Amino acid sequence: MHFVRFIAAFVVYTVIDIGWNFSPIAQNMYESLYEESGNNALFDSFGKQPDTWGGGEIVSLLAFLLLIALANSYLAIEPAVKERNLRKAMQNSFVLGCAAYATYIVPIFLMIATWPGILVPVDILIGGLLSLITSTVITYVTLRRSSS
Repeated sequence: MHFVRFIAAFVVYTVIDIGWNFSPIAQNMYESLYEESGNNALFDSFGKQPDTWGGGEIVSLLAFLLLIALANSYLAIEPAVKERNLRKAMQNSFVLGCAAYATYIVPIFLMIATWPGILVPVDILIGGLLSLITSTVITYVTLRRSSS
């Protein structure tokens, strides 16, 4: 059953992460933040468009998605299922997501002088929310199914 929850976490996280990143809300938010900071050229040149990705980018994305799903499963979902405590999944997953996203956004902010500072707390919060949604959904469904 652990493997099924891990796969479910992978699918849920992948869907919401890709959905968020390609949503008009996210794209407009990031674009406006870069424009307001005077770094619109950074926005145009920093990111790789998915249609230009090769094997390295795809493997890297898959590695991230598999690792974040594993971490959510191991550190949030399974302990919460064992204790039958949805709140535990929510708390652990939010902290996990914040920490995971902080490990990339803070070094980027420190290394790239023109990086918009507001993106540090924004991206950390987004990471926390994506993990929170993933672990909450999987844990809730698991607990509901086991009580039926």
